[in-house]
Amino acid sequence: MRCIFCKSNSAQSKSVEHIIPESLGNIEHVLPRGVVCDACNNYFGRKVEGPLLESAWFRHARSRHWLLNKRGFAPPMTGVVPAARMSAHVWLDGSRLTLGGHTKRDHDYLTDAIITGRANSVYIPIIQTIDQRLMSRFLAKVALEIVAHRVLDVAGWQDEIVDKESLDAIRHFARIGDRPQEWPFSRRRIYGEYDAQMEENSLFQVLHEFTILCEQLPQPGHLNLYAVVCIFGEEFAINLGEPEIAGYERWLRTHGGASPLYTSDILPVRPDCL
Repeated sequence: MRCIFCKSNSAQSKSVEHIIPESLGNIEHVLPRGVVCDACNNYFGRKVEGPLLESAWFRHARSRHWLLNKRGFAPPMTGVVPAARMSAHVWLDGSRLTLGGHTKRDHDYLTDAIITGRANSVYIPIIQTIDQRLMSRFLAKVALEIVAHRVLDVAGWQDEIVDKESLDAIRHFARIGDRPQEWPFSRRRIYGEYDAQMEENSLFQVLHEFTILCEQLPQPGHLNLYAVVCIFGEEFAINLGEPEIAGYERWLRTHGGASPLYTSDILPVRPDCL
């Protein structure tokens, strides 16, 4: 067993790898022990996923969907209490609104302002901005793991992915974050954050989903490989082969803007096509 990121021996690794973090509601899409070594697993958690999940866009989305962290708490949103001239932690659980100060002093001041009637409103901003660098490294990490997830049952898949030089650039960017300094990705909303879908006469909400798009190029034997991930209704796509996204945007135009998540015009993923 060798790690798909650092290529080191991972036979003794003990941790499984969640392709999408548990804090985003993922309990099903998990890679077996050894696919990602313990060191890389811990690194991504501390340096990439942790900071990204604590960024405003993810924190507010996780709070709105009441997704609990490993300690069993929903992260707060950041609101503004104009009358108290301060920001505050905000939790929305159904019809219940809970406010809290960032510190004990802030909390006491906020409590007094509410009790005395000086503060009677709170504004919660709509966050659209995502940390581009953290998000691209996160997508790079997820992309390689999605490929591994798709070929787990193919004999010799791990050596094929680990030794594939065409994946070394995105492997390095996910793990180290340089050379190149930036790796662009596509971002767009394809359905509402709270939209429900029907399956077997039951409604359910999709928190995340993903696929791999293999785009056959005009040159024989050439193709582009994209990981397409949807989180809370927003679709993100990244090119596994090189730091450009123009090819994916071209594919979208050719297919009328349809998401690869919901089209059948996708080639099967095999280790020999990487």
